[in-house]
Amino acid sequence: MRTRLLTSMALLAAVAALAALSQGTPALALGAAPAAGAAPAGSGPVYSHFAYSQVSVTGDTNPGALASPTAYTPAPCWVEPRFTGANSYHKGDPQPSATGDADSYWWWFVGQEPALAGVLGRISGLKQAVNKVFKARQGGSGWWWVPGWINGGLNGYSCAWGLVHMLNFSAQYLEYLPPQTGGPATPGHPIDGRILAALARAELALPAIKVFTNPAVGKPSDVNLPLWVWVGYAGPERPTDTASVPLPGGGALSATVTTSPPQVSVSVNTAAAHVYNNCGATGSRYNGDPAAVPPCGVTFLAPSTNGPYKLTVTARWTVRWTDSAGESGTFPSPPWPVPVQAGSATVTVREIQAIN
Repeated sequence: MRTRLLTSMALLAAVAALAALSQGTPALALGAAPAAGAAPAGSGPVYSHFAYSQVSVTGDTNPGALASPTAYTPAPCWVEPRFTGANSYHKGDPQPSATGDADSYWWWFVGQEPALAGVLGRISGLKQAVNKVFKARQGGSGWWWVPGWINGGLNGYSCAWGLVHMLNFSAQYLEYLPPQTGGPATPGHPIDGRILAALARAELALPAIKVFTNPAVGKPSDVNLPLWVWVGYAGPERPTDTASVPLPGGGALSATVTTSPPQVSVSVNTAAAHVYNNCGATGSRYNGDPAAVPPCGVTFLAPSTNGPYKLTVTARWTVRWTDSAGESGTFPSPPWPVPVQAGSATVTVREIQAIN
């Protein structure tokens, strides 16, 4: 307890000194996220969006979606289990490293904020006090939890820096026991199925759609004759992906995102039309019967005298998640964007001329 108090007091003094140097800059603005894809020498795998995290997302994914300003962004930082008690401290520490052991990680994390590292380096006895915390846990049965964060337009390191202080971690940057629970999307919530599901949902790639018609796209249609509509998908009709994080004692925590069969609908930019919207997942291909009414399509009631009509076809999915602990749920919109993809085509409609 005395060692923990000493460490906390020393760090609070350092933070106060750093705040003075920064002319009162708030704690959450002190850090700067490492460049995407950058990693310290000797570190482990590099993730383009999860900075120094063990989280991985596999399946039908679009990692760039995390950086999209139009997409919902999950909590930009969290904490995850990383080091076992047997990997708390090793002779020769500290050797700052994101992957070495808990003690080395502590010093590496501090070093991501150069001004803070400089202040800490001038505090007498701090190195010994911090090392003593980790030495005392060496060989224990618990896990050390560490911050993880998202790169991609967000100052994720600043989030993580503020997070560990908000949670009042022992040794400030790591915790030997599972930290307190926030909320389903609260920064600082320990990594669980909900956070993993949110990360998987953010990277889920819905397939683009291509619109087909009969008469074919680019060829004219006629007033009062049905236009058949169907779609093709540039990828799985029911995409799915899984986010997982390994547990130090073996196994992993994971969450899988699944989608329903898509529901296709048709709309046109004119009131002079009758739209058929019994489209299912793919629409309706022309069946060869010129007198048949398509389940999915349009009958235009007037010619496109002022320019082609615009036909818009939209595919909508329902998205759910389940995790390895048996929890499940959906993604409400908002805050999540509606899971849709749209395609369009222009249709020139002519009037059939009759001679009496």
